[in-house]
Order: sequence, then structure tokens, then C-alpha cells
Amino acid sequence: MTRVAMFIHGGIVPPTSTESVPALQALVGRLAGTFDVTVYTTIGPDGRDTPFRSGGALVKFVRARQDDGVLSRAFRTASAFRADHRARPFALVHGFWGLPGGLAAVAAGRITGLPSIVTLLGGEAASLPAIRYGNMRTPGRRAATLWACRRADALTVLTRTQLEGLRRFSFAREEGVHVIPFGADAALFPRVAAPPHSPPWHFIHVGHLNRVKDQATLLRAFRAVRAEVDARLRIVGEDTLGGSLQAMAQDLGVAGDVTFTGYADHASLAGHFAWAHLLLHTSLYEGQGVVFAEAAASGVPVCGTRVGLLADLGAPFAVTVPPGEPGRLAHAVLALLRDRAAMERLRASAFSWARNHDADWTAGQFTQVYVRLAGAAIRPGAALMPAWSGLR
Repeated sequence: MTRVAMFIHGGIVPPTSTESVPALQALVGRLAGTFDVTVYTTIGPDGRDTPFRSGGALVKFVRARQDDGVLSRAFRTASAFRADHRARPFALVHGFWGLPGGLAAVAAGRITGLPSIVTLLGGEAASLPAIRYGNMRTPGRRAATLWACRRADALTVLTRTQLEGLRRFSFAREEGVHVIPFGADAALFPRVAAPPHSPPWHFIHVGHLNRVKDQATLLRAFRAVRAEVDARLRIVGEDTLGGSLQAMAQDLGVAGDVTFTGYADHASLAGHFAWAHLLLHTSLYEGQGVVFAEAAASGVPVCGTRVGLLADLGAPFAVTVPPGEPGRLAHAVLALLRDRAAMERLRASAFSWARNHDADWTAGQFTQVYVRLAGAAIRPGAALMPAWSGLR
């Protein structure tokens, strides 16, 4: 079986941890069913350094301090990989996130002569100085990210919007670039019956509470909506802002109709989607927004800011507005509530896209990249999936 080395600095964790990136962990598990996968990741905050299995992949920890810089972590990862490669050769190396995983993958590939893949997952193409977010914001991180993206044998991005972000910083590469969004796991996110099209209207938001997700705009939009209709808002996600949003809800006079659930296990999200009439999302930036695919697979219409997958697909996948404009978002939500036929069209179109671009499809796309790049052998009967198709 073809050996693949993956450099993933976070998100692939033992079952007892709450620090998983579910879509990423699911992808690794699916690819490990086709390839012999070893994941290299840095030692977590609890000091764990014992290798473990995740969905069939072997996960090995690279010794690094928490305060190590990007270059140091990339070097340590590439060095650990090289020692294993000498003992039992790999066929290709795949880095997730531009830094340090992508940088390490390209360096390791150049040292060993193996093909390298870089997969962008987050803010690599972003520059949001006001909230100190994005690799393009500072010269050093921008240069390192673009170096890895230009020199990898293949680059995968989550959306065309993410690729367009790189283009704004003189990234002109065309060959070997693949758009592969993360699809939802159909087993975890089955289509749910829509709640009655009547008040009280139930809105759900799923995401870590942070400045990139801009839940302040969410609360202001909800206040405007609730002034017109009977509505409830459920915010699902770990709080990284020290309770400031809860205080804001109080100040806005909507705290009685807003529930902050805190962290929720990924498997429990289907129950939250079953409660909701609409998913509301107010991010300033998204590489994709996996929650959009999960809501679509569940049959929950989406209304949000024009970022990530919402910017790529637009109508009839979702109703979108520019980031940071709560009044426009509230107006769009109210218009949608008054038009049941429009909501049903959104639900059907988004579900159709999600069904054709699920988690198995995503793994199939990466399998095709591996096969084209390294002539990688796949197990008999493994399916190669059709390419991504947008709605526009």
C-alpha cells in the first residue's frame, strides 16, 4: 500500500480530546482506508508523546516547545519524517495548513525528492489587521505561505474565494491547483424534517466565539429580527472571548431569547440542526465554513455573510450579504421568513449540492490528486469521484 506522510499541527487527536477538527480527522480516516498514512503533529499542551491510531492512520508526535516559531516546528517535523523515510520510504508528503505543515511538506519533498502537497485550511489567504488575523497580514508569514504554495507539486484550497484571496497577493499559479471543499459526513448529518414554517422562529449559529466569526454582528442582526417577529437564537460553540458576547446580549436586551450552549460534541450537532429554521453565520472570513455543508446536508437553509463556500456558491445555495452589516442581514432574514417557497428552494438546492459533495467525495478528490501526483496505487475497488461542481 502506498505510504503517505501528513504534517498536521493540530486537530488529529485521541478520542478523549476535545481539540479535534472533525472534518480533518474524518478525511484522514477515509484516506487511511486507501493509503498507509502516518501523521506527524507537534506535542500537545498536555505533553502527550505516545503514538496512537486515528481512523487507521498512525499519529506520531514531534517534539517541539509551545513557543517554538513556525520555522522551528517545520524543521523539527521534516527531520522526524526524514528519519522514518530512510527506514521505510514514503511515496509523497502532504502538509495541512500553510504554516507550519505546508512549509514543512515542501521542504521535506525537496530534500527527499518526493512530491509534495499543500492544503490550505484556514486564514492563509486572509489579511484582517483590525483583529490581527491572517497569514497575509505580516511580511514574514505572507512570504513563507506563498513560498510553500508556489513550490508544492500540488496545492489544494477549500474554495475559489480562498484562491482569489491568494491572487490578491501576487499568487499567479494555475497548474496543479485544486479546489476541494470539505463535505459533510452523511452518517452524522442526515436530512432532518423541517420545523413548522411559523413562529417562534429558531435560528442557530455554530462556531467558536471569536472575532473572526463576528458574533457581535450576529447579535445585532438578531435584535433587529426579534423586533419584528417572535424568534430564538441558539449559539453553539466554545467561548474564547471571556463572556463578552453574553454581556452584549444583555446590553442589547435579547439575552432572554439567546442561548449560549458552549462547546458541543460534533455528533450532537444534528440535534441542533433539527431544531432550527435557519443557520445564521456572520464571519468576516472563512476558508470554507464546513458548517455550511453540514447545515445543507441536514436540510437547514443558510443565511450569512459572503465568505468561503457561501461566496463561491451564492444563490440558490444560500442568501448572502456583505460582512459586518447587521441591518442587511436582518432584512434578508425577514424577507426569507415571509417567503416559504424561497426557503424550500434554498433547502432543496443546498441539500442537492451537499449530497453530491459529501465527505466521501472529498476523500475521493484527494485520492485522485495522490494518484496523479505520485502514481499512487489504491486498493482494489476504491472509487474515484467526479470533480467539484458549483451551483452557478
